[in-house]
Amino acid sequence: MLKPQGYAVIVDPDQPLVERDSITCFHCQQIVFVKPGTASTVYLVPSAVPFGSYREEPGAFCRVCMRPICLVCCDRGTCTPWEIQLEKSEARDRFLRSAGLL
Repeated sequence: MLKPQGYAVIVDPDQPLVERDSITCFHCQQIVFVKPGTASTVYLVPSAVPFGSYREEPGAFCRVCMRPICLVCCDRGTCTPWEIQLEKSEARDRFLRSAGLL
């Protein structure tokens, strides 16, 4: 990846060391592995068989917040950034506390 947001090192005693570039979904904070050299346009999705293998999927990008997102959030089709979700949760908590319900 040209500018990775993160870098993952997966250590398993029974498997070889795995190193991957990664991004974090701006909507749900899920960590997504990306194919090196693709500028996050190709995601590496873990395959069930064989263990430790990955299949390539086209990456996802939210055109509203202009950030990379995971495939699940892309399928939802709405832009709900993580910070907005936290602000709504905090506002709800403040309201419930002020009403004496918490």
